[in-house]
Amino acid sequence: MSYRNPDIQKGATVLLAEDNDELRELLAFCFYQAGYNVTSCNNGISLLERLQAGIEGDSTPIELVVTDIRMPGLTGLEVLESYFDQPELPPIICITAFGDRQTHEQALRLRAKAVFDKPFDIDLLVQSAKQLCPPVKNNHATRSLT
Repeated sequence: MSYRNPDIQKGATVLLAEDNDELRELLAFCFYQAGYNVTSCNNGISLLERLQAGIEGDSTPIELVVTDIRMPGLTGLEVLESYFDQPELPPIICITAFGDRQTHEQALRLRAKAVFDKPFDIDLLVQSAKQLCPPVKNNHATRSLT
């Protein structure tokens, strides 16, 4: 499933990986409403494939990843681990229903920028995403008029 915002041609693309259909649909819609283009998948293997395609330039570049930690196929942490040495990896936010301290530490060690425990405040998740990757790309420098 993908949400493309036709009014925002320069919108950043979020890759959303979540195995719960209802939560994935809700999050995709919330990110879309916040101005992002969204592509999503429901398991770790699809996440790995789409992330690789984005890194290699075979598909739309991915500017932000939001991934569940426990999913079928591969976990979000296993995907993070496989890309640990990739310098061009986009920022990653992890979400989990199993958020013990060890899981948080492992995700952050593997370069996740944030970890949210379910249930979480969707507004806070979107705000965190906006801080890591604004929804609209700005291709030119901002100038001060003083």
